[in-house]
Amino acid sequence: MNIISIPLDIRPYNYDFLISLASMDSNISLKMPAKEILGYKKQPASHQAVDDFINSHCADSDALIISLDMYLYGGLFPARIHQMELTELIARLNKIKTLKESYPALKIYASSLVLRTPKYNSSEEEPDYYAHIGNSIFQVGYLSDKEKRVGLSEDEKAHLLAHRSAINSASFDDWLSRRSKNLQLIENAIELVDEKIIDQLIIPLDDTAEFGFTMQDQERIYEKISLLGVQDRVFVHPGTDESGCTLLTKAYLSMRKKDFIATTLYSNELFKTYIPNYEDRPFIHSLRSYAAASGITLVDNDASLPVLAINGCGEIMQEAFDISYGYNLHTGVRKPKYKNITYYTHRDLVTYAKEIASRALQVSVVVIDVAMSNGGETELIRALDKAGALDTIKGYAGWNTTCNSLGTGIANLVFSTMGDNADAIERFLKERLVSDWAYQTEVRFPVQFEYLPSIGQSYSSFEEKETMVFDKIKSEIEKTWMENIHYSFNGRSPTITSISAPFRRMSGLHITVT
Repeated sequence: MNIISIPLDIRPYNYDFLISLASMDSNISLKMPAKEILGYKKQPASHQAVDDFINSHCADSDALIISLDMYLYGGLFPARIHQMELTELIARLNKIKTLKESYPALKIYASSLVLRTPKYNSSEEEPDYYAHIGNSIFQVGYLSDKEKRVGLSEDEKAHLLAHRSAINSASFDDWLSRRSKNLQLIENAIELVDEKIIDQLIIPLDDTAEFGFTMQDQERIYEKISLLGVQDRVFVHPGTDESGCTLLTKAYLSMRKKDFIATTLYSNELFKTYIPNYEDRPFIHSLRSYAAASGITLVDNDASLPVLAINGCGEIMQEAFDISYGYNLHTGVRKPKYKNITYYTHRDLVTYAKEIASRALQVSVVVIDVAMSNGGETELIRALDKAGALDTIKGYAGWNTTCNSLGTGIANLVFSTMGDNADAIERFLKERLVSDWAYQTEVRFPVQFEYLPSIGQSYSSFEEKETMVFDKIKSEIEKTWMENIHYSFNGRSPTITSISAPFRRMSGLHITVT
């Protein structure tokens, strides 16, 4: 199986995860462009270099997995700030049609995201003006959409007016123009699905909410999908950075021509109807969309099948760092650590961990740890360790948003069940535990807010003391592991072989183990 992949960018979940998954099956040959040509943060990739890479490998490839946001704009961040004309973007997209004409046997699996609208003031990943009026842009989108769909209170109407007044017209026109181009290109991509140029398209919703610009864009997208009758080949759901994993899974199963049937196991059945942070719909609807997009079938209550073990929250979903560190995301200051009582009243993690341990002796189990945003749950890790499950499960995902972890976890379950490389499977499990749980939940924020200032460094500025910082992270991860995991992996923490920061910041580290 020869597969080409053009990732969204060079961060580990978009690039290295695909390599790790593909390495689980020796029958897969995965080719990806060198990271050097794929851009850096707001610096776009070389379109010509990416195009040349694709054309140089198509003749002997079975499938192309392509992020249209990389191909059209040069990556995720460039998609949010570019000044390209629509005609040029359409010309680039039409090259996909030419490619299919030249290689009709090539299967093309694509993703094209709906631009996000963050609710905070920051220009790190957005246009410069977002540092000053970002929240107002979000509020205008949120409140105007809510007004149209369900109505506003008098207070909300006043807030909408105030936020509109805070936004200068030039900046708002720029924002709306880019969204308009993005939406037009998504509609064009849907047409390519209808024309059987693109075999499957995922339209991920980057950090969305119940109301807002993203919801408005979805109205046109769903209308287009419905009009063309391509609901079985176009999937719209929350997420973004996991899309490559989902498409790789779809390509893999399509080439294997084998049905993959799995079941679910919840720590809290009520989580099915919960709308997670940064998302716009109940979890169960995202799960169904991801399953269909990945090419798998989910059934209920079949203990003989591979398991997606989903650890959900109670009535409230907190940030992992709220519980582990007591950090207020909005004020940037410490607060007392607190875990909502429904994490306890709505779940029994001891019983849940024992059931996972029992299942893992018979079938493949991957834990999708989404009880919190932006990290795994230490209490679950301890329970899995004590139950003897932590080193018998096949995979773990607990990073960033719920759907980020969901897409990664489904891919992990498929490849770890069907693959033949036990070492690669175990290595990815350990890397995810180290990164998604130990680093993100327990280590990152003390390092970011205490250690870095003590040595004169910061979240996105630590290059001059990078070795010191990575040594500190490594030692803290090892300490965290030994303090919480006592019964698994022969009582030893994984050997961390490297730590890198592709975007030179504390989030999105790439941590490898032996």
